[in-house]
Amino acid sequence: MRRMLRSIIALMIVMTAFSAEAGTPAKINVGLQDVVDTVEKSYRALNTLTADFFQRSTIARENRELRAEGQMFLKTAADGDPLKFRFDYFRPTTQEIVSNGKTMWMYLPESRKVLLSDVSFVFDPSRFNPDRDRASNFLQGLGRISKDFLITPPSQWQDMEGNYILELTPRRATATIAKLFILVRRDAVLLFVQNNRDITRVINDPLRHDLAFPVLSTTVVDHQGNATIMEFSNIKANAIMSDQLFEFIIPAGVDVVRPSPP
Repeated sequence: MRRMLRSIIALMIVMTAFSAEAGTPAKINVGLQDVVDTVEKSYRALNTLTADFFQRSTIARENRELRAEGQMFLKTAADGDPLKFRFDYFRPTTQEIVSNGKTMWMYLPESRKVLLSDVSFVFDPSRFNPDRDRASNFLQGLGRISKDFLITPPSQWQDMEGNYILELTPRRATATIAKLFILVRRDAVLLFVQNNRDITRVINDPLRHDLAFPVLSTTVVDHQGNATIMEFSNIKANAIMSDQLFEFIIPAGVDVVRPSPP
C-alpha cells in the first residue's frame, strides 16, 4: 500500500512538472534585424492604407507644443503609378493635403488659399528606384530604412506594452532629420518570427488587419531639437481605394499659390 502511494505521489509530481512546463509559453528571441525586417517587408507588401493620426509637435526654443489630428489615406506606387496620399486634418483647424503623385495641393480653408506644388520629381516611380535611390520622405522610405539610416535599439528598446523602439540616424546628413524613432507593434514582430520570418502571415492575418502596417508611431527630431510625433490608430490595410480620393478640385474664389521651386 505504501509502495502504491509512493508511486502515485511520484506520478503526480511528474505530471505536475510536465503540466507546468507545457503551460509556460516558449520564449521567442527577437533581434534587431527581426524588427527592421517586419517594418520593411510589410511596407513593401502594402497596397493601400487608411489610419487615424494624432500629431504632436514640440518647438524646443519656444517650449511650446502644437497638436493636431485627422485621417490619412495612402496608395503605394505600383505598375508605373506614383505614390498617392491624402491627409485630412480635423483639429485644431481643418486643412487638406492631397497628392496624386504628380501634383500636391495644400488647402487651408480659413485663409482661403491652396498651395499647389509639382511633386512629380519626388514620387515618379520611373525616377525613384527603392533599391538604388535614397528616399526623400517618410512615405517612400519605410520600405528601405536600413539603407537610409543607421539603426540601433535604444538602451530600453521596448515600451510598457512590449512594442519595439528603433532609433535611426541618417547615414547621410539631412537638413530636416537628426534622429528618427519608430515604434513597432509587438504582435506583428512576434508573428513574423514565429512563422519562420515569413511576412506573408503578418500581412494576411484575417483577424488582424492592423498588423499589415506595424508602425504605431514615428518621432522626427530635427537639428534644433524640435520633435514631431505621429501616432497611428484604427489602421486598415490593403482595402480597395479609388484614385479619385487623391484628386483635389480647387474651390471657387480661393487663391492659388505656387511655391517657388527649391
